Parts: sequence; C-alpha cells; structure tokens
Amino acid sequence: MLRLLILCPVLLAACAAAEKAPDGGDLHVRQEAACTATIAAHVGRPQIEVTSHWLSETGGIAKVEAIDGSRRHLCDVDASGRVLGYSHPDA
Repeated sequence: MLRLLILCPVLLAACAAAEKAPDGGDLHVRQEAACTATIAAHVGRPQIEVTSHWLSETGGIAKVEAIDGSRRHLCDVDASGRVLGYSHPDA
C-alpha cells in the first residue's frame, strides 16, 4: 500500500508533463510542421527548403506562414494539425 501511495504522485506528475504546454507550444509546432509539409508538396521542394511560422489563431483555426525561397504562403490549420487550405497572399 505504501508503494502505491508513493507511485501515485509520480504517475500524476508524468501525466501532467505529457500534456501540451499551456501556451499551445506543442500545438503550434504541429501546425507549423503540417503547413511545411503541405507547402513543400505543393511547390515540389524538400521540406528543409520551406520555413513556417505560427502567426495567430481565430476560432480554433491557426494561420501559419510558410516561405519557400521568396514566395509566401498562408496555411489555415486546425487543432488536429490538418491543413484546411492555403493561399498566396502576395500573388
């Protein structure tokens, strides 16, 4: 019984650490990665040549900017990391 009492706080701490950061950091990283992959496939370039930056969130949909070379793209990404669409704002 004593082992169980000692183990419970350890397990609770591990579960709390596994949750995403309260500032959405983990979610932002997943959304950026999804945008990077989508735009790389769109332009036919390796993902390493596309950089993405999380910009904002409205109504559960994130706006992520992706740049490949000198071209700019904006992705709409949901909380599951799925790209709903993208645009070319400078075109």
